[in-house]
Amino acid sequence: MPYDDPEPDDPHVLVGVSVPGDEAATREMAEAFADEFAQMGFDRGRLLRLFASPFYAGAHAARQLLGDAEITGIVEESLRAYGGRACVVRDAAADDDEPDTPEKLRGKRALRVL
Repeated sequence: MPYDDPEPDDPHVLVGVSVPGDEAATREMAEAFADEFAQMGFDRGRLLRLFASPFYAGAHAARQLLGDAEITGIVEESLRAYGGRACVVRDAAADDDEPDTPEKLRGKRALRVL
């Protein structure tokens, strides 16, 4: 079976569907978007631009349905909960061959990605 021509009954074919929802479901979706991007370190302006951009179809549709005032409130609520924090991943120093021991990390906030 060719990659671009799957069988009609192939269970691994991705199929997009629209899920009906009301204003409450759209508000929850907008809150999830705002929370997720606030946790990644987005500031107020960047979050509002995300909702204004048609590139982010779900967030943009939420803005169109809920309006600017509601989206601004959602963004501010997310920033109160998650703002000011960002996940930073840094490469280990080239001369640091020893892994960090718990004693060396005590009192430090660090995320080490291997």
